Amino acid sequence: MKTKNIFGFVTILLFVTLLAISCDLDGDNPFKGTWRSSDGYIAFFEDYSWELPHYSGGVGLKGIYTYSSNTAIITYQEISYNGIDWVSITSSEASAYVRTATVSGNKLTWGATTYTRQ
Repeated sequence: MKTKNIFGFVTILLFVTLLAISCDLDGDNPFKGTWRSSDGYIAFFEDYSWELPHYSGGVGLKGIYTYSSNTAIITYQEISYNGIDWVSITSSEASAYVRTATVSGNKLTWGATTYTRQ
């Protein structure tokens, strides 16, 4: 009977340890989360993708990013002019947008726009 109790305790301890480690790994990405600008723009950053559903002039943007420390390189993949229909963004359309972003504390600076973590 004692063997079963020890085995159960070790199993639970191992599970809790693995859970703590996996949660800690999620916290390494300083960009991941929801960000809001003072102009009301909301940017969503997942592990390696991002979305800005409504930007200046009603344009929506989506893409991927890579980051090192607190700097991200932004890649634009899709654009929407009506918030519903998403199409691949052309290089000429993408050239109008900033391709780097930085995080410092709870502030994300992307071009001339500063976002606050929500």
